[in-house]
Amino acid sequence: MFRLIMTRGLFAALAVFTLGAMAPASADPFKLRVSYDTIPTHLAPIIFKMPDQTKYFGKDYTIDFIRFKGSSLVLQALAADQVDVGVLAFSTFATGIVNANLPIKGIADVAQDGPSFSTVYGVLDSSPIKSVKDLKGQTIAVNAFGGAVDMAARGVLRKNGLTPDRDVRFIEAGFGAMEAMTKENKIQVGSFLAPFWWKAQKDGGFRQLFQQKDGMGTTQFLFFCAKEDFIKQHRDVLVKFLTDYVRGIGVVHDPKNRERVLKIMADLTQRPEAAFAQWALLPGKDIYHDPHGLVNEKALQSNIDSLAELKMISKSFDVSKHIDNSLVQDASKGM
Repeated sequence: MFRLIMTRGLFAALAVFTLGAMAPASADPFKLRVSYDTIPTHLAPIIFKMPDQTKYFGKDYTIDFIRFKGSSLVLQALAADQVDVGVLAFSTFATGIVNANLPIKGIADVAQDGPSFSTVYGVLDSSPIKSVKDLKGQTIAVNAFGGAVDMAARGVLRKNGLTPDRDVRFIEAGFGAMEAMTKENKIQVGSFLAPFWWKAQKDGGFRQLFQQKDGMGTTQFLFFCAKEDFIKQHRDVLVKFLTDYVRGIGVVHDPKNRERVLKIMADLTQRPEAAFAQWALLPGKDIYHDPHGLVNEKALQSNIDSLAELKMISKSFDVSKHIDNSLVQDASKGM
């Protein structure tokens, strides 16, 4: 069963809410506070709506799912001990390590851009923009400055001889607003995650200009992170959580469960099943989720190096010192 909790204090100005799974009254499981955002990019809320497919959930631990609009807010929450397991983009993770010196580690994959679907930077079919070189004097919208979507776009511009912010204007906008803003010519290029790109394709009038992988290759887009002391103190709980999560990745991608999974997506997002049926969790149409839950260290190192090259962080660093894949490896043994 799920419950809704409104958070205040640190996040008073934010539209943040928590969906927590409640255990039976007789149990006394550990409660994990886990962040999430767009579904189904974030699979965890779907997985734990299928408790019959889990081994430890509801017995050894329960979850309060807290929604954050942007991983910079998750980083703040991790620093303030307002969340136990936070989903960070690689760029926010780097900021936390380099600028804030936070003792955090990446512990499991959430989503990778490139191996399957890659974020699309789209224009109107009627747009005179035919190539990246045509973007001089135009406006691109990204969801957050300094994030993966922003960094990739800037990288593509530089590869094509354009200087971001001088030749091409950048503004911030929510993913859900990109389609309308492009149609209204408030921007000439919108950035679209899979859910929003396939909606724009269904509505019609859009074409792809370039993709995130054109600027950064494979991106370790999102991954679960936790503080080092929390990992040490609650490793057993985290391994059990990841055991259920990694098992759940296979469950939600299994064609025999598709009808049930689509219904859960619809319930969690308050959107019709048809909004997901033609693309969600399908190869090439949705973002990649590592079937073993492993953080892609090679991709992450390349991503962090790119941030340093673009001067978005002061220096690069060895990501292997800040990633602990041993928890998902132990989780796989418990499946």
